[in-house]
Amino acid sequence: MRLSLYEERLEADLLEVRARLRAIAEQVEDNLRHSVRAVLDSNPRLANETLIKDRAINQDIRDLDHLCHLFVARHLPSGSHLRFISAVLRLAVALERVGDYSVAICRVARHIESPLPDTLVHNIEMMSEHAGKALGTALKGFVEGDPDSARVSRGIASQTAAIYPYAFEVLIAAAESERCPARDLFGALLVFRLLQRTAEQADNACEMTLFAVKGKRKAEKRYRILFVDAHHSLASKLAEIALAESYPYAGRFGSAGMEPAGDFDGRLVDFCRRRGVMLPEDDVPRSFDEALDVGPHYHVVVGIGVDPSRHFDVPYRTAVLQWDLEEDGITGDSEVEDLYRSLMVRVRGLMTTLGVRDDE
Repeated sequence: MRLSLYEERLEADLLEVRARLRAIAEQVEDNLRHSVRAVLDSNPRLANETLIKDRAINQDIRDLDHLCHLFVARHLPSGSHLRFISAVLRLAVALERVGDYSVAICRVARHIESPLPDTLVHNIEMMSEHAGKALGTALKGFVEGDPDSARVSRGIASQTAAIYPYAFEVLIAAAESERCPARDLFGALLVFRLLQRTAEQADNACEMTLFAVKGKRKAEKRYRILFVDAHHSLASKLAEIALAESYPYAGRFGSAGMEPAGDFDGRLVDFCRRRGVMLPEDDVPRSFDEALDVGPHYHVVVGIGVDPSRHFDVPYRTAVLQWDLEEDGITGDSEVEDLYRSLMVRVRGLMTTLGVRDDE
């Protein structure tokens, strides 16, 4: 079927946007690869040659931005075309950021004083390979409108995230055992972080692909939160109940105690009975160590009257908070209802800080 003149013009403009985007993506990928190579080879010449190419990329991104706005003004798009242009504008910002990461890595390469230890070189190469592959697959999937490539890229990006904490430990070990200038070690730390950020931008590109092709918005983040007190007989369990009642779909929640009691406090059992909260028959106080052995890391660990960070090695992606309920006027003799209200206020404050809405 022959396209109308308007449809031909629209398709031609879309092809132009895709072509410009593909060219920018290739430049960004090349710069990232060359910047890392400059670090690994301690090659300031390559670093400088790569660094100055970023200016051309920034200009191309501005031209792409202008082209997208012209497309909107000319065609007044809707549906999939509008989603695509909107996603391109957001992706252009992500590409500019990755370009900035490459510039920062090049500046590290220009100031390396001596060859990096083999352990650091190996981990930088590994992270660079995963981050670059994740980015390349994500960008190719977006340009070609292929959601399957986006899903593959997300898997690769998650592998990069798994490498980062280990690479951080390798860096610490190198600082303690290797004769390496402090500037070089700090530079390697920055390179690790920027490669991790590159993988995160690849994940963002995957989200944009799914949005542009299928209209699928990014799912709201779900959190794993653990409450810890001394004995897991009252306060920490009550905090878990308060969170589960107020935000049942916001994630997975748990509670534990440093030295768990044999059973829950009778006041807790009576409180739950009055509110119609059913405690499972096999639900008993558990230890902090037992809670840590269940599944992946927690995003937030909240100590109620205790400092959890003194009892375990805090994972890189975990935040540890401390709540002192005495600041709210809560003591050991306070009524359970007063304790619950105090915990509810703090729980709502925590979830607001995390960006969780009340309707989730």
